[in-house]
Amino acid sequence: MLVELIVIYLGGWMITTVGLYAAGRRLSDQRAPALHPLAVSVAAGAVWPLVVVGLVEMSSVVVFTKVQSKADGSAVGIFA
Repeated sequence: MLVELIVIYLGGWMITTVGLYAAGRRLSDQRAPALHPLAVSVAAGAVWPLVVVGLVEMSSVVVFTKVQSKADGSAVGIFA
């Protein structure tokens, strides 16, 4: 059981590190690149469960902003 959890954690760490490194290379400013992009990606990969929670929260904010409000303006359509 413990071995499986460690393998899942390390696998998530590796996938998150590669994904964040690729995103950082693509989205960084070419005139002022980061000093240690791989080190930052490895550090973020170590806390990959928090990165996943942040992505879920960000997607919920995007969904919330796309929901139309009611015609009378009293409430947001998703809640009432």
